[in-house]
Amino acid sequence: MNQVPSNSELRTPNSEPNRRETPCCGTSDFRLPTSDCIGANVYEGLPFPDDVFIFDIHAHVHQTSDFQMTHASPAEVAATMRKLGIDGGCVSSILSIHADCRLGNELVRQAVREQADKLFGYLTVSPHDHDVDLDSFFADPKFRGMKVHAAFHRSAINDPRYDFFYEYADAHALPILFHAWEAIDSVHIAQVAARFPHTKLIIGHGAMRTWEIKQEVIKAVRRYDNVFADTTVSVAYDGAVEWIVNEIGADRLCYGSDIPFYDCRHVVGKVATAKLTDEEKRKILGENARAILNL
Repeated sequence: MNQVPSNSELRTPNSEPNRRETPCCGTSDFRLPTSDCIGANVYEGLPFPDDVFIFDIHAHVHQTSDFQMTHASPAEVAATMRKLGIDGGCVSSILSIHADCRLGNELVRQAVREQADKLFGYLTVSPHDHDVDLDSFFADPKFRGMKVHAAFHRSAINDPRYDFFYEYADAHALPILFHAWEAIDSVHIAQVAARFPHTKLIIGHGAMRTWEIKQEVIKAVRRYDNVFADTTVSVAYDGAVEWIVNEIGADRLCYGSDIPFYDCRHVVGKVATAKLTDEEKRKILGENARAILNL
């Protein structure tokens, strides 16, 4: 488990981090905290420690004519995870989000069976279509929660038409991952959290976005125990992971990459090389997802 190849193409870039006064637990000259064996391994091009569970809480499969990406098939996404030593990920279909919600969900059902060692599934829900056999999907242990992408479904997260799904998720303690690209999205997620306290809500993207957007994420996470955030965005500056952990705590942040939109190698690298303790990194990399998704 968690075997990262030695191929330099898959290693973290060899740029030197800020040096610390405390000695490194490995043999490298990099000065990381003594407790940071995960970071030391990455900087030396070594595999992640075998007991580090890594799970991508925000991943996708497939593509459409408007969203053409390389390595987007379920087999290719799973292969990337294997190369990096990522234990698994929970995926929704780009088709469900953008073109055909029903078809995309059925293809996710197929994908999680074909790539059962790596992929779990989100059921993408649309406010325009309540004719969904929710029991059928969630009787399958490979489906672990719902995905809401209100922007592409020409709606808002607090649209009453989503209540059909929120009520089901709340009754069955199912987590919901939200596409939260703007500040108002986190405001709406906080409203949902107040009304449906038995479901865990994950704010996708917002914790790595602009200052204004981050402030609404922080408010929502601090106010509601059932709200979490993820690391999903490609342009987060150096130190962004440490900054958000300082604001909301490592218990409330989950590793997510948005693969295949973004290359997940640098996203997992941001967490692995962050100036955090191993305990904090373990929570973010996978232990929080394990608890939220009941893996």
